[in-house]
Formats: sequence, C-alpha cells, structure tokens
Amino acid sequence: MAVSESMSVTVSASAADVLAFLRDIDHQQDWFPGNTASEVLDRDAEGRCSRARLVNDVKVAKDEFQLDYTHTEDGFSWSLVAPTMVQKRQEGSWRVVDTGAGRCEATMSLTVDTTLPLPGFVQKKTVKDTLKGATSALVKHF
Repeated sequence: MAVSESMSVTVSASAADVLAFLRDIDHQQDWFPGNTASEVLDRDAEGRCSRARLVNDVKVAKDEFQLDYTHTEDGFSWSLVAPTMVQKRQEGSWRVVDTGAGRCEATMSLTVDTTLPLPGFVQKKTVKDTLKGATSALVKHF
C-alpha cells in the first residue's frame, strides 16, 4: 500500500537560496531527519544531482537505496532506482515558489510503498513525520 502526503512551509529566504540548499544532496545528511549518508553518484549537464545513494535510519527500519533526480526551474523530483528490502517504491519532490519580501513557500511531497508488514496508519505516520521533520529543518536552517 503506497502512502502519499505533502507539506508546505514558509521560509525566510529567497527561492534561489532555498533551492540551492535543497539541491545540495551531498550534505543532506547534515540536516534531513533520518538521513545518515548521502552521496551524489551522477550529475546532469548543469552540475545538479541526477543520481544519489542514500542511507536512511527511521524509527521502523534502516535502508540504503539510490534515487534518480529530475530538475525543473522551481524544484526537483526523485524516484527510487530499484526496490530494496524496505521499499518497493519512493517518489518525491520539492517545489519552491517565491512569495516576495525575501520569503518563499517550499512544498515537499512524498510517496512511499514499503515492503514492511506495517499497518497503514503506521506507514502514514512515518511519511508525515518525515515531511514534518524535513520542512521544520529547512525553516530552521534559514
């Protein structure tokens, strides 16, 4: 069963600054809750991450996986390269929109389909906790 959620926050920084921070996948483990390692494996023609290896340790499981990234003007999205022992599917995105006065709105969306035999409410809580932790950490950074 796939679980999908989104969360938006207002950040006291320009959209360009927030996007630059979010796109720095090599340092994601420094601020993203549960992420214990992140390494860019490939970059696109503009130097942005196109594939990365990540290790997450969340309350319910530890997992190592690779994500493919696609960038747009206002953000980027990712998808799981191959299923792991913990995930069948993961898709997500960050969208950042300038709201004026040195602020922007950042929205993270995440869909996860786990292989773990967890009740739906536990899966939903895990995804919501990930979104809350990531958006809170983003606001705190700026």
